[in-house]
Amino acid sequence: MDLNTLLQRAQNLNNDAKAECELPAVERTLQQVLRATTELHSRVTQTGCKEIQAHILLGSKGVDLPKLNQKLEALSARKTFEPLDVKADTDVRTFLKNERENAILSVIEDTKKNISDSANKQRWASMNKVWNEEKTRLLDALIAPSQNFIDLQRLPEPTIVNPLCQPRSCLDPLELVYAQELRHYNELLLKSSHRPNLVQKFAHLSQSFGDCRLTDMWTLLACVTQISEPLRSDPIKSRQQRPEFVTYAKSYLERRYRVFMCSQVGGSYANNSYQLVVAYVNHRFRAQQTIGLVDTVREIPLWPLVYYGLRCGAVKVAVEFLREAGSSHDEFAQLVADRNAGETNSKIENQLRLQYANKIRNSTDAYKKAVYCILLGCDVNEVHGEVAKTIDDFLWMRLAMIQPGDADNYGKLQSMILEQYGEKYFNARQQPYLYFETLALTGQFEAAIEFLARQDENRAHAVHMAIALFELGLLGSARSVSQPLLSIDIKDPQPLRRLNLTRLIRQYVQRFERTDTSEALHYYYTLRCLKDSKGRNMFMACVCDLVVDSGVFDTTIFDLIFGKRQSSDQNDVNSGLFRQFECPEFDTRTMAAQVGDELAALGNFEMSARLYEMAGKYNLAVKHICILMAQVVHLPTLGGSLRERLGQDAQRFNQLLASDSIDVEPKMKSSFVLLQDLLIFFNFYHDGKFNAALDLLRQTQLVPNTLDDVDVVLGNVKQLSGEVIKVLPDVIVAAMEIAQKQYKQLKAGSGSSLEQTQMQQLRQRAKALSNMAATMPYRLPNDTNKRLIELELDMH
Repeated sequence: MDLNTLLQRAQNLNNDAKAECELPAVERTLQQVLRATTELHSRVTQTGCKEIQAHILLGSKGVDLPKLNQKLEALSARKTFEPLDVKADTDVRTFLKNERENAILSVIEDTKKNISDSANKQRWASMNKVWNEEKTRLLDALIAPSQNFIDLQRLPEPTIVNPLCQPRSCLDPLELVYAQELRHYNELLLKSSHRPNLVQKFAHLSQSFGDCRLTDMWTLLACVTQISEPLRSDPIKSRQQRPEFVTYAKSYLERRYRVFMCSQVGGSYANNSYQLVVAYVNHRFRAQQTIGLVDTVREIPLWPLVYYGLRCGAVKVAVEFLREAGSSHDEFAQLVADRNAGETNSKIENQLRLQYANKIRNSTDAYKKAVYCILLGCDVNEVHGEVAKTIDDFLWMRLAMIQPGDADNYGKLQSMILEQYGEKYFNARQQPYLYFETLALTGQFEAAIEFLARQDENRAHAVHMAIALFELGLLGSARSVSQPLLSIDIKDPQPLRRLNLTRLIRQYVQRFERTDTSEALHYYYTLRCLKDSKGRNMFMACVCDLVVDSGVFDTTIFDLIFGKRQSSDQNDVNSGLFRQFECPEFDTRTMAAQVGDELAALGNFEMSARLYEMAGKYNLAVKHICILMAQVVHLPTLGGSLRERLGQDAQRFNQLLASDSIDVEPKMKSSFVLLQDLLIFFNFYHDGKFNAALDLLRQTQLVPNTLDDVDVVLGNVKQLSGEVIKVLPDVIVAAMEIAQKQYKQLKAGSGSSLEQTQMQQLRQRAKALSNMAATMPYRLPNDTNKRLIELELDMH
């Protein structure tokens, strides 16, 4: 066949293919063929030869491998520990097997769920505890007043103090003087003698400080708190309703201004108010300064005389000036005299108010307008800047305008000072004494004390002012001891605040409660009338926290407060600091029981046992000693260790129980006696006194000597307490080791018949101990069983 024929047939085949197939012909260049070959080679290389061979093998059998992979992936594997489904047509054996497996899986699932819930609960409890500690630190660090009520618990921050280091006092000389005065005051109260006025005592003490500003603050506080009788109801509400606070504040400003007037004109007029006022007005006003002033008396402006007579508290002198001015001022003179006598004349007041509205309001005499407004209460919002040049003048005028029982205007004045003007207006940071006096003169003692407490140099004064006012019943205390230092109660008259005395004292005392514990207790004693959210007396709660926070291993604070035992005698305890505060409400025994409960909750059983013993709760004392002995009874005795201390306590309690000096429950007593016997047993064991140890162990009847004793001993074990049972594995191991060592000694001997008999007895004892361990009503630790088997095998 030639080439032309071959070409023709090829063209015919091509035409037939085009006619039968509608797909377009594919024409590739050499580059496209090369690229397709490369892609095919890469796919083959990535897939692997084995997978290709699998495709070829399964494909030859009619299996679609990709489709099979999709079906396998769609199948869900059975979950771990998923209960098995019971088939209805199975036999009994299969059914019981399936039920058993379901029960096991159910227990595993429940246990897993309980563990998860317990772990989550503990985790959240831990997070809550840490957050509460952080909130307490943040709240204590706040320096600005807060109006939010936050319920916090004071959480301990334990610190271990080196017992060999003698602490120095953290109180400076001024704080020490305050502390000594408070101690003397508390001692008078504890002796049930007359209660002195603590504000007056501190005011007298402040004269020795050498700071006139401090003396003025205490003098001010003493003057405005001279109430005739203590407040029986809530101090906040009573303060707004009793006129004494306004009267005494106004009187204090008048006396202070009188001193100022004498300093301007000389002290020769101090005893003559009339001449003092005249001299001061002449000194203050010259001829050119009397322009606009109306009415004169002997060529002296009348209304400045009347104003300054009232300003320095000389009301009668002001009346005398008005009467000298003529009959036209008789009505006003009568008004001033009636006000001074505590009387009112509505007719005269109405006439003078009408006169003020028609004429006086537009008068050029600023002093006349001021006097009318002061006595008649006209234009209470008028500043009278030409007359009131200082804060004292402004306060005196506003206080003079307040009528007895006018709580509304009194509250408005307080709001103006505290909220409208505030610290920024008075430049309180630079002038703290001025702002304090302004608040105190307007009856806002709590806000004034809190402001001073924010300054380090004045904190000591603020604390003692709060204590003094609280002792007088004049301090508005917070509703709850967990509230912020300064808080607002929506039930109180606005804008009065409440001061958290507990928080203030604890913040102050925590700095020196470890070094000056005696002084700290006297400060905490001032909180004896307050209670915390749990109903505990705050004095006892603070002392309890002091002991608990002192640390688990620090007994210095403990011995200082409760006394230190001098000998094993129950009553031979020196007097602690707390004994001086004993009263019908609380005593040392009550305090010891409360601290013991706190320490027991924290796991400090050793200290709690001592406190329970001091409180007379001997069952609790013996119980916690037993718990501790069960932990260390099998250990060797080391100097200064817990085991050595417990041995001394156990010996003392054993003597008390033997002499019937204390009453303890029979079961508790039995456990204690057994543990003490085991303590002595292990002492013999560690000292190598095996015969003495075995003699004591036979008396306890805790382990068998022969196989016949096993049932009897097991019966005794069922009646033992948990503390004794906890020690029992160590007792069995110790008894087995004694038998093994005695067996080896006999085996190394001459081999006489007596020794052979004794060796047989030792093997019987070892067998009895092994049987007892195997038939115990609870499972022994694996190490114990392993050790027992090794010792028994070593005896054969």
